[in-house]
Amino acid sequence: MRFLPAADTIKVKNSKKRKENVMLNPVHKRAGQITGQRPQIEAQGKFVRRDGRAVSIRVATPDAKEKLRRMFSRLSSKSIYRRFHHPYQRVPEQMLNLMLNVDHHDKESLVAVTKEEIVGHAMYVKLADGGDAEVAFVVEDEWQSKGVGKLLLSEIAEKARRRDVETFTGQVLGENRGVLGLLNAVFAEVAYVISQGLYHFRVPLRSLKLTVQPAQNLRRAA
Repeated sequence: MRFLPAADTIKVKNSKKRKENVMLNPVHKRAGQITGQRPQIEAQGKFVRRDGRAVSIRVATPDAKEKLRRMFSRLSSKSIYRRFHHPYQRVPEQMLNLMLNVDHHDKESLVAVTKEEIVGHAMYVKLADGGDAEVAFVVEDEWQSKGVGKLLLSEIAEKARRRDVETFTGQVLGENRGVLGLLNAVFAEVAYVISQGLYHFRVPLRSLKLTVQPAQNLRRAA
């Protein structure tokens, strides 16, 4: 997932209660139905590496919890901190539940899978008002800088756009400058401000680059 020397990981925050965010990342949910006229990226995509290993992008389900837990156990302490802004020794059970219990409209979760093991995760959560959603993603250290992050982010952005999300927002640690390179690789427009060592970014989903993956490297599942 890395395209510059820093790991590309973005934190989902609760704008009301910073301390609660560290442990639980509370979710704002709204009822509604999926709308939108843009062509949908398939529910499962496949990225093929030069060494022949393939990564599938799938919708996350609650029964993937153990595999997601194993992925986090393989992450370096730096990648864990950059994802959660907290030095977890073990990602809390409540956090895993929030990542997997989604309604596929106001909250969505995708995983990158190879040989039936999860190597990446992306999610968005719609905010209570307006067309904004907060986005978060992480890729296992071994798979960073391999194009998995681009595929996860573009897939989750396309799904969000079909569900009336207009803008992705998030925060990035100041030390994690590489995420800006990833955002610029996936979106044509990226805006951010720096405050207290954090990059607060906003990206309009209408600026999603639909051809972020080389055609010869990307296959869609039938």
